[in-house]
Amino acid sequence: MSSILSLNAFAWRLGVPLDRLKAIGHHIGAHSAHVPLQDKKRDKVRHLWVSDAELMEVQRRVNSRVLDQFRVSEAVHGSIRGRSSASNASQHLGQPCVVTLDVKDFFTSVRQYIVYRMFRHELEMGRDVARLLTRLTTFRSYLPQGAPTSPAVANLVLAGPFDEPLAIEARKLGVTFTRYLDDIALSGPDPRLLINAVPLLLSKRRLTIWRNTGRGRRKPKLKIMMGNKAQEVTGLIVNAKSGPSVSQHRRDRIRAAIFGLRDLGDDGHRRAAIDSIRGGVAHVQHFNPGAARRLGRYLDAKVLDPEVGSQAGLER
Repeated sequence: MSSILSLNAFAWRLGVPLDRLKAIGHHIGAHSAHVPLQDKKRDKVRHLWVSDAELMEVQRRVNSRVLDQFRVSEAVHGSIRGRSSASNASQHLGQPCVVTLDVKDFFTSVRQYIVYRMFRHELEMGRDVARLLTRLTTFRSYLPQGAPTSPAVANLVLAGPFDEPLAIEARKLGVTFTRYLDDIALSGPDPRLLINAVPLLLSKRRLTIWRNTGRGRRKPKLKIMMGNKAQEVTGLIVNAKSGPSVSQHRRDRIRAAIFGLRDLGDDGHRRAAIDSIRGGVAHVQHFNPGAARRLGRYLDAKVLDPEVGSQAGLER
């Protein structure tokens, strides 16, 4: 795919008048709304910046008509058409050792100047095109969580300086490497040999990893999991060679949520909780059909008779 050298060519590619693109880029804050989202799993608030309808449409066109035309590594599974958290986890089935690491504050740590340099020097966009693209895909000097372009831009930022060299080193050592956005997984006979290479390569983009359990974090972000214990990659257990499965812990949380329906009245909150539980059961169905059927029967029983006892939920 050829790079875009002029603003007129960029506007033509997107099918949006150049004057309108410039106006949006210069007043990006007027097109972004702050949405605080409580992350109950991590007991923290995530700050999303959600694009309005006009900016959202422009960003979707940037994704489909510009960013998606550039190749990323086969090791990358996050925000890639045809790949998913399941395809990511499936690369690490039945391995003696699995190591997972997380990039610290991923999107907010990808700074505006890094995005501009990537567009300008690596994707070889024209100077003015790189500047406008950067304005349309960043906010407050970083990649905003909530913008449809952020995952694709982040993947391209890491493509050359991180994904490619780490994949090469992994192949030399007989290690499997994958990345799902900020979740990095390594597996094989001894993937620990690559742990130090990860922060070294990330530092080229001024990024770091979570290393240890810290204040406010109950679990370490750097995990070394041997085959005699549960090995989890992007939320799925990968110990068995037959395929990934949903962890018993997650299934137990769904079962507890079903039991908790008895404490909810017959109102919108209860209906929303039931819909959320059904979504969780559908997820389990992809990987553990038998467990999903049992959860489904228990949910149906609780919906029909809220007084169904907890003993029904003990069946696994």
